[in-house]
This record gives sequence, C-alpha cells and structure tokens, in this order.
Amino acid sequence: MAANRKGWFRRGAVGAALALGAALLPFATSQLPVYAGSGNPDPVVVSDTAPGPVTWTSDTMVGAYVTTDNAAQCFDSTGRPINPPNLTGANACEVFTLTVNLSSSTFWTTHTGGVSFHSNEGTNDYDFYVFGKNADGTKGALITAAGAAGGTGGVEDFTIDKAQGNYYVAAVAFATATSTTGTFTFFVGPSIPNVPPIVTNPPGVSQFRASHDIFTSHSEPHIAMNPLNHANLVAGSKQYVNNKHYLFRIGMYSSFDGGQTWSDAGHLPIPTCPATTFCSPPPDTTPTACAGNGPFSAACLFTTSDIWISFDDEGNVYGIVLVSPSSNVGSGWEMWMYKSTDGGRTWPLANMRVIHNHLNGTLNNYFLDDKDAIGVDNYTQAGTGSIFVPNRPRDGHIGNIYACWGLDGTQVPTQNQVFSRSLDGGNAWSQPLIISGATNAREIGCQIGVAPSGRVYVSFFVYALTSPAEAPYVTGIGQYLTWSDDHGATFAVPIKVAAVNPVPNHLQPADNFRNLSLPGMAVAPKDGTVYVTWADEHTSGSVSDADILLVKGTDRGLGVPPNFGSPLNPPVRVNQDPVGNGKDQFQPQIAVTASGQVNISYFDRRNDPNDFFIDTYLSRSNDGGSTWTDLRVTQAMSDPRINPPIDGAGNYFYGDYQGLVADDNCAMPFWQDTHLANLPTTNSNYSPWQEVFSARIPNGNSKCPKK
Repeated sequence: MAANRKGWFRRGAVGAALALGAALLPFATSQLPVYAGSGNPDPVVVSDTAPGPVTWTSDTMVGAYVTTDNAAQCFDSTGRPINPPNLTGANACEVFTLTVNLSSSTFWTTHTGGVSFHSNEGTNDYDFYVFGKNADGTKGALITAAGAAGGTGGVEDFTIDKAQGNYYVAAVAFATATSTTGTFTFFVGPSIPNVPPIVTNPPGVSQFRASHDIFTSHSEPHIAMNPLNHANLVAGSKQYVNNKHYLFRIGMYSSFDGGQTWSDAGHLPIPTCPATTFCSPPPDTTPTACAGNGPFSAACLFTTSDIWISFDDEGNVYGIVLVSPSSNVGSGWEMWMYKSTDGGRTWPLANMRVIHNHLNGTLNNYFLDDKDAIGVDNYTQAGTGSIFVPNRPRDGHIGNIYACWGLDGTQVPTQNQVFSRSLDGGNAWSQPLIISGATNAREIGCQIGVAPSGRVYVSFFVYALTSPAEAPYVTGIGQYLTWSDDHGATFAVPIKVAAVNPVPNHLQPADNFRNLSLPGMAVAPKDGTVYVTWADEHTSGSVSDADILLVKGTDRGLGVPPNFGSPLNPPVRVNQDPVGNGKDQFQPQIAVTASGQVNISYFDRRNDPNDFFIDTYLSRSNDGGSTWTDLRVTQAMSDPRINPPIDGAGNYFYGDYQGLVADDNCAMPFWQDTHLANLPTTNSNYSPWQEVFSARIPNGNSKCPKK
C-alpha cells in the first residue's frame, strides 16, 4: 500500500526506526534547554540496566491539530520546540525528550531490540512523532510516528529499533480534550543470526527471477493469468529508486512460458508536464537521479502504487494504480487504469484512463486513498441491470470492468470502500459508489471477485471502529463482504463473514517490517463459492503466532446472500504445521481453479527456529477448503533486514500482499524476497535487493513442466 503519506498513521501504524548509531550517543541532559509544558517526566530516561516501564503524562491539551506536516508546528524556525507550547487549538502539541542510555557502545552489535511506547488514549486522539535530537537542541531526522486507528479511543504504539541517545517526541493533539499517558520500555529481543539457516528438507522448487532492471528493491507484487493463453502471465510490483526515503513507482513484467522467463518493462509511463492530470517532469526517473537524502525532484517524488491486474476474455490486460503527485499539480489522489493489448509487453500512455480524480487542493494528506483492486466480468456481457447475457471468449464483447479502493473523506474517521465500473472496455468510468456502510470506521483491503452468474463480490477488512459501533459493523471488526446482482449498480449491506484477531504490526520483537490482516478473496469458477483468507493472530497456551485462516460462502443464486453459516461457520486453519508452535504465517493470497481446487500462498517461518527468516509456502485443498496439504516453494530463506524500503512511518517494508495464479495444471506464486543476497557477491545471480520471483507448482500431472 501507499504508505509514504501520513495517512498510514491513521490506520494505526507502528513505527520501527533505523538505529541512529554513534550520532546519538548519550550526553548530559543538564546541558540541554528546558522547555515549559512538556509533560512529566521530561526527559524520559530508560536504559538496558533500567528498562522501565516509565510512564509519561502529557499536559492537558484541547486540540485539533489535523494538518499533515510531521509535527512542524511543534518546532520554531530554528528546529527547536515551541516554548511555551501551544496546548489548545489547531497547533496544539508539546515536545519532550527521550534519552536511551546503554551500558556499552557495542550493545546493539550483539542484541536486537529497542524502546517501545504504548498508550491507550480513551476518548482522545494523540499522534506521536519521534525525531533525533541534535547536540545543539535542534530537531534531527524523523525516526518514526504513530496515529490512533479509528479516530478517538485508539491505541498508540511505536518502536525505536536499537535506540540509543536522545530523541524528541512530539505529542500532537489531533482530536483531544484531556491529557494522555503512555509507557516507555527498553526491551531486548531474541538473538537473530546474521544469515538464515540452510534447510534442505523440504527442498522447495525452482524459482524464476522476474525483476531485471536498474531499480533497487521490488515489493508488493500482483500477477494475473491470460484466460486465453495460460502461459501468458502479467505481473507488477513497486520498483524503488530510493529505499531509505520510500521513493518508487509501479513497474510491470510479462511472461509467455508460464513464468519460467520474464521481460521487465520498467516503470509504467507517466504524462509529461504540463498536463491536465497529474504529471511528472521528466516523466521517468532512476535510482541515480533520486539518490541521497534530498531535496528530491518532482519526478523522484511522483508515486504510482498498489498495482492490481486483471485480464478480459479478449486478451487485453488491465492494471489499476494509486497515483500520488509531488505537489506539482496539487494535493490529493487519483486512480488510474492502464491497458495492454500485447500480453503485457507494453503499456502505452495513450491507453491510460483516470478512473477517479481526487485532485483537491484543500484535501488533507492525512486522508489517504488506498489499496485498490480491479476485476473483469468474463462470464457476462457488459450491462447495467439485473439481466445477464452470457459472454464467450473472443466474441468481441468485453464484460464490465470493476474497480474498488478505500476512499478517505475530509474528516476523521471517515473511510469507505468505493466502487466504480466501466461498460466500454475501460474507456469511461462511473463516479465512485460507497459500498461500505458506516461513517465512523476504518476499512482497507478491498478485493473483487466475479461469480459465473455475473454477481460481483467485494471483500474488505474493518480494522477499527468507534464505540458504540455503527451498523453494519455492530458485531465488531472482521472480514466483511458485499455483492451486487445488477452489474455493480447497487450493493447489498455488507455482512461480516469472519471475526479477526489482527496480527500485530510487528509480528515479533526482532521484526521491523509492518503487517496487517488484509484479506485475500476468490470466487470459484465452477460453482460460485466465495472464499476469504487472511492472517490471524492465535494464542495457544503461552505462545502466540500468526496463522492463515479461511472461510467460504456457498452460492445460493442471484438475489440470495451467500451462505457462510448461521451462526457463522468457524474458519479453517490452512497451514498444517503444529498448532501453537510459535511460527508465523502471513500475507496470504488465494486462487481457485476451474475444477474447484483452492490454492493459497503465503510467507512462512516454520523452518527457522527463531521465527524470523522467511520462506514462501503453498497450501492446496481439493475438498473445498476442508483439508490441506502444504508445500515449500522457496529453496532458501530470506532475511527481511536486507536493504528494505522504509515507509513513511519508519517501518521496514516487506510488502503488504503477494501474488498468485493457478489453473488445473499448476499454481504460480509471485512474491518478493532477498534470498539472492545469501549468495557470494561474485556469483552472477547475487543481488543485494528485494527481487520478485515466480515458481511453478505441478498439480499432480505432467502438464506443468519445469524448465
């Protein structure tokens, strides 16, 4: 997802910062300026020998500081805290010092861990920004930040990885009436080896690198299969030009041999300025042009993100991206559709269409449009009502094309899933239709699936609610589903299909990369059964870990809701490693074949005793999801610490989701990892970056040949 904007904080992100190293060695706090109104205590002091927790209490603030300026109004023009601070109004905030002392200057060379912060805000909504604190008392670089999920009543958490020295913490009164308290704790995580363990049983399968370009890391991939030629696969991912500052655009890949070899097309084209829509001067950029710490050009700052791909049954392939300008035109967001007519080899700018223009100079960047998806109805012809005419491959008729995304309003905590459709092959698009119901909810992760009847499903994750919760979310957070039986003109009231125990933003103390319980959704071509999968945090005894869960709803025909059970059927655990073994599985993706076989791929840590290094696994079910078999895909585990992109909240980035396609001959996962960094630098296959890969998993026959 596009977390370079601070809109991610409104989704409850937990920051995990880079260690600042020797630049932040402790020094005597008595030499530093003392500021009035900075809460109590100030400074907060923790260390490896006095880990806390230490409770900090803010001053009472009655504030509405909702501008997205990284707490700029908390500091004066010299970079020092405003003294005295503003405790009321639109700039209400206060700054205090956090000092982290170490007993040895080499402490973090032999340990993992850092300092964690936790605050349960009750009816308030405070946001926190953490900066380095320079020796002269000025503000240093932004380290991390956190904002409550779901408006008021949220929980604030952040982590400073391998913390040492002095930091400024700015408490921003986003929507507050009283004070808040929080606790700081120095913690030591598990000792993690420098390289992954070598595991040869199970062996994994051959994998094929898709990324061959000038860019640094690659992440958050998606993939689609041509229904007319299953050997033609089209994929996309983020392609970075600066990992440290989270600068990237979407790039595309194509294969015509079932994912055994790939062509890397580089970044999708962008209009050259001047233009009537978002544009970039120049239209493309490189890691060389965007190296360093800025200031960066408009071209470096221009972002396309969150690629999602779908084919029609005439051989055309469509990709949707979230577009964020570099303020060269204004603030806001757009959704763009790209179209390729040659199997994904090229993506002409002339084929690009704007699905939705959220270009609005008054729109606050806190309100992030995010996590889009696109789908094509290849079962019925384009239409607007409840009459469905069958569609046939290569008949010259393109069915409706559907798009969804999370649309944020102009005040917290409005966030809704919206839906748009095209009746003419993607040339023109309807205005967004709100398909989720509440005005005080935080939602994300829409996916689109089309049933053979022409019914279109949209699933999404409701992850935070105000209290009391509004309809239709009165039963709490979870995976929700809605559908349309009239070509996307109207939608049913969303139903809850599963309760969710959300995975923590950081799965374990040694982790610096973010995670969340985004759904994967697919509809069976055979019978219209709808499947929803996600990563769920489970506790067994004293052990907590993340597992992959699945629920399904059987089709009962147009006009009748799918049957998920009454009461809801309990979810099925997909991964078959021992329950409660302390090993995490996360970021699932799902594909259902023509015969009804269910395939789910995911990241998996079962082969690492420390639950840190990462494999990719595939699970299969031939009985509608009741029973499963697991297969290791990767042959070597990956280290998520290697050259990660760092998002706007200070998290390392290892993707929010991965890709998967499958037919009755093979399943083809598409994912990013760093296993090539395990090789000697002299090896021609060595890469120090996150690269994207595919694999071919035979489906019990000889029609999925290995290269």
